[in-house]
Amino acid sequence: MRTDAGFTVLELLVTLAVVSVLATTAVPGFTAMIRHNRSVARVNELSAALNYARHTAVSRNRYVTLCKSADGRRCNHALRNWNDGWLIFENLDHDSPGQVDTGESILHRHGPTPSRAQVISNRVSFTFRPMGLRSVNGTFLYCSEDGKHDRTLIVNVTGRVRLSDKPNADTTLRCP
Repeated sequence: MRTDAGFTVLELLVTLAVVSVLATTAVPGFTAMIRHNRSVARVNELSAALNYARHTAVSRNRYVTLCKSADGRRCNHALRNWNDGWLIFENLDHDSPGQVDTGESILHRHGPTPSRAQVISNRVSFTFRPMGLRSVNGTFLYCSEDGKHDRTLIVNVTGRVRLSDKPNADTTLRCP
């Protein structure tokens, strides 16, 4: 007598139905998790860049500027947001807003981030002085794709960066 091992069509259909129900309930959760992780990663990149610029200004005893840049070679203050990238450079002539001039070394480049989320700021550039101070306060606003994961980076006059899940009440920045 021969016995065949395997699944019946009914068992296969029931298994597929259970898997499809589980998948449809899990996908929205994964999407929200991915958006949350993207917002955290993007804000952390920007926070790290600000902290690096501040640290470099203090350790090298020089003015260091972070500005928007699409090509990674020069500042472009006309860019609408910070999604196109940014660069950090030694601002030897202390110009404001900072521009990369001859003899000023570029310390770090960050390329564009393909995303529908936007990073906007109330400043076109951020310059850190050798004593770790900035000239004015500044704010970055990360506007997530769905509006549920917006985050704010606030840079105080000493150059310290803090993160908030709420927009800064002292700024007029609002997500579009």
